[in-house]
Amino acid sequence: MGSFTLIKIKATVETGAMLLPEDQLDKTLEELRGNLKRLGLAVLSIDRTNVAEAPSEEPVDAKDPWSFRGQGRD
Repeated sequence: MGSFTLIKIKATVETGAMLLPEDQLDKTLEELRGNLKRLGLAVLSIDRTNVAEAPSEEPVDAKDPWSFRGQGRD
């Protein structure tokens, strides 16, 4: 019989920003939690931003090494 090792993996997954109406937010999060649960994963935290606040000077994708001003690099 082969030997076995018990492992636990901790990973971070980040979605792009989603602009959702307040009445769809709970439904969308529940769908996400359900999809992750089927994979044996869980939501640990969610960051909310009030869209009424002034946007940052830095574009959303400025830190994305795979894009340039929102367009993929070829």
